[in-house]
Amino acid sequence: MGKQRFKISYIRKPFAKRSRICLFLAVVSLVLCGVSILLSVRQQGQGELSVAAWAVSSFLFALAALIYGGLAFLEKDKNYLLARIGMWMAGILVVLWICVTVVGVISG
Repeated sequence: MGKQRFKISYIRKPFAKRSRICLFLAVVSLVLCGVSILLSVRQQGQGELSVAAWAVSSFLFALAALIYGGLAFLEKDKNYLLARIGMWMAGILVVLWICVTVVGVISG
């Protein structure tokens, strides 16, 4: 039995439509996370309700990005690179916000 040859396809597959939405939502979530952290640092940890609103918005956008990323993988014969990037970003942000919430509840 000889070595298996791998076929290389030079046909470019289009990006999945929902993967662009996923990446956009993940970037928006990252920006909202940055704004929330910046406001919290500027107020020395004594953030007002607006800081919590930025954080919850970031969490919700990250959840939406995860949903759209999952739906992008249901599209057949597409390029899923943007969906993978968006899902990694959104997944990390969701874990970050869950950890921050748990620490806040335990210490508060």
